[in-house]
Amino acid sequence: MIPAALLGSQAVELARLTVGRLPAGERLEAIRDRRVRALVRFAHRRVPYYRALLDEAGIRPEDVRTARDLRHVPVSTRSELRAAGEAVLARGIEPEDGLVAHTSGSTGSPWGIFRTQGEEMLRRALELRSMRRAGMRPGDRIVTVGAQRQVRRGPVERLGLFRSIQVSPLLPIEDQVERLREIRASVLWIYPTALRSLLSVASPLAAIYRPRMVVTSAEPLDPLLRDRALDGEPIETRNFYGSVETGRIAWECAAHDGLHVNADCIVLDLVEDDEVPGAGRSVVVTNLLSRAMPVLRYRLGDRCAELDGPCACGAPLPRIAPPVGREWDAIRLPSGRLLSPWGFNVHLRSLDGLLQFRVIQRTLDRLVVQLLFAAPPPAERLAALRARIAEHVAEPMRVDVELVNAFARGPAKFRIFVSEI
Repeated sequence: MIPAALLGSQAVELARLTVGRLPAGERLEAIRDRRVRALVRFAHRRVPYYRALLDEAGIRPEDVRTARDLRHVPVSTRSELRAAGEAVLARGIEPEDGLVAHTSGSTGSPWGIFRTQGEEMLRRALELRSMRRAGMRPGDRIVTVGAQRQVRRGPVERLGLFRSIQVSPLLPIEDQVERLREIRASVLWIYPTALRSLLSVASPLAAIYRPRMVVTSAEPLDPLLRDRALDGEPIETRNFYGSVETGRIAWECAAHDGLHVNADCIVLDLVEDDEVPGAGRSVVVTNLLSRAMPVLRYRLGDRCAELDGPCACGAPLPRIAPPVGREWDAIRLPSGRLLSPWGFNVHLRSLDGLLQFRVIQRTLDRLVVQLLFAAPPPAERLAALRARIAEHVAEPMRVDVELVNAFARGPAKFRIFVSEI
């Protein structure tokens, strides 16, 4: 059973997020530090993994009083949390009590993240607050093109506000274009790789349709792609930053001067990474609202920089430069069209026992899909996968599926889609 006290605290936080204004100054720090203390106490008392982590580091819960004190807590990586198994879940939390969401696999290692229904509502409330502050309107109709995910409609959506429609990345590009023309949503939420693929058959974006706003996330939007997409059209753009593990981390406002961090709910710390000199500092995050599967000092793997000074928009939240990383190559088909890699991600990340994957375009007519499993899968599963990928590509390309024992790590971030042409 989910503890009643946990549900009660989530209900209070949900109300504050939904109706409250952005906290500023000392009030922001007070809210953040109170949530830091509550999270650390909870994690030490109820989560075996974090109790062992803190005890081994000689840290008592009462030692962590502020967000700055969190820096004494050892950083956890995805591989460490995965290896810990159910020890990362709070005692009293049963898997059937909540939801499991899988990460996008941007590092090549999909991972199941557990959260309760209450935590899902909190995430949605924070997302809606971010959307409003970024300039989206309750009456906006939002179409998303990118990762395929289940849409859970809360009370706000059931009232007809912030209505969201998905266009599957598994559809052929031409069909995606037609769906966008049919929907004609006021807000287009799209991953840059998917946008690049759309523009390979219809450019600029206005040739497909003209939204009021374009929101990008998951990877950087380079200026050349932005200029090519807009072609001088007065279309607003926004950049959002988040992860499945933490929810919405930061958002861009109309001033276009970095991204505002949701610092009352997320503690974002930037740490030096000697393994990648000159590539910026590594992002370490703590989700202050997580309880069922706490996210405490978690290394995302992205890199970015802090921005100083206030923003012209007046929002009191701190700012970061847009993160670098998660920039995936697009697959170039023999016909010359581009194929978004998100379709491959949908096929691969759901495979049982898959630890990591990489897709490499060796030549214009050859793809290599490298898979790392906990145990070798049956040959018929690999054959079926090869057939699904070939059907998805829908052009004369050779698709090779290779099993690997490990992936070599170089000085740069691991890229799951690589083009060698």
